[in-house]
Amino acid sequence: MLAREFQRRGWDVHYVSENNRPDAPRELDGIRLHYLPELPNWRDGNRAGIAKVMNDIKPDAVYNRVFNLYTAHAMNLAPENAATIWASAFIHDGSKWATIPELWETKSLKQFSVLVHRTLYIRSQARRAALRAKIQLAQSNEQVDVLRGRGFSPVLLRNSFEFPVDMKTQTHEGKPIVLWVGSVKQRKRPELFFDLAKRCADLDCEFVMAGELQDEQSKQPLEKAQRELKNFRYAGFVPPEIIGKLYERAHIFISTSQSEGFPNTFIQAWQRAVPIISLEIDPDGLLSREGLGELVLSMYEMEQKLRALLADPNRRREIGHRAHEFAKREFDLQANVNKLEDLIAQHR
Repeated sequence: MLAREFQRRGWDVHYVSENNRPDAPRELDGIRLHYLPELPNWRDGNRAGIAKVMNDIKPDAVYNRVFNLYTAHAMNLAPENAATIWASAFIHDGSKWATIPELWETKSLKQFSVLVHRTLYIRSQARRAALRAKIQLAQSNEQVDVLRGRGFSPVLLRNSFEFPVDMKTQTHEGKPIVLWVGSVKQRKRPELFFDLAKRCADLDCEFVMAGELQDEQSKQPLEKAQRELKNFRYAGFVPPEIIGKLYERAHIFISTSQSEGFPNTFIQAWQRAVPIISLEIDPDGLLSREGLGELVLSMYEMEQKLRALLADPNRRREIGHRAHEFAKREFDLQANVNKLEDLIAQHR
C-alpha cells in the first residue's frame, strides 16, 4: 500500500523480494520488481543480490519492515546519503534474545540446538543494522516504549490503510458471523476460537476462521473442529484482495493471539465498523480507552462478552460506528505517507 501511494506521488519505486518463478512479473502498478533466490544460505541471506540492486538503482530512500538479515543488508548497503527507514512490525523486533523462549517451547531439543545459534546470529545482525537506520518507526505507543527500552529512537507511524470507495460497513442486521483471521499456528492460539464456538453452540450464529494452516500442531485441532462443530466454518487462505469482503460480512471479530505489534486485522475490522473482542491484547489501550471493543482476560469472560454483544445489535452498531470513525482518523494512508515523506526529507 505504501509502495503504491509513493508511486502515485511520482516516486520511482522498486520492491525487492524472494521469488524463483521464471514467469513472475517485472512490474506491477508501476512498481519495478526485483527478485532474489528463495531460501538463501542462512548466513548470507542474498547479500550480493541486495548489493547489486542498491548499486543499480542508487535509491534516495530504503524502507525495510522485517527483522532479519534483509534488515542488515538494506541498512548496511544503502547509499550513504539515502534515508534509511526501519519499521518495527512485531513486539519482539529490536531484541536479539526475545524469541528464544518461544523457540525453546515449540521446538525439540535437537531443533533448538541447531536453531538457537542461527536465530541469535541473524537477530544480532538485524539489531545492529536497525540501530543504524536514520528513521526508526513504531506502530503503536506501546512499541515506542519497548523500542526505547532496547536503545532505539522510534517515531510513531501507525499502519496505513486505504478506504476503498466501494467498502461497506457492517449494519449489524441478520444472522451474526463471528470472525477470526490470521495464520493458523500455535502463537495465534486458534484452538481457543474452536473452544469459543463450542461454548456458544446454543447460539444462532456462525463462527468463521480464515487463514493458512502453518504448523502441524494446529492441524489436528482444526480438523476436529471441522468434524464436530456445526456452527464452525474454515474458509482457508483468503487472498488479500478479497479478505475485505469477509470483514464486511462479520458482526464481531475475535482475537486470540499471544502477542502482536499492532494487528492489521484490528484495523481492517474497525474500518468496516466491526467490534473486536480480544484475549489479553489491547494495542495502545484502544479497545478499553476508546471503546472500540472488549478486552478480556479469560475464555469465560470472552464467552460472556460475546453473548452480550450478540444479543445487543444496537450496542454493536454504536461500537462499530465509533471504531469506523477512529480508523478514518488514525490509519489514513494519505496522512501517514505525508508524514513519512516529511521524515525522508529531513534525513536525506
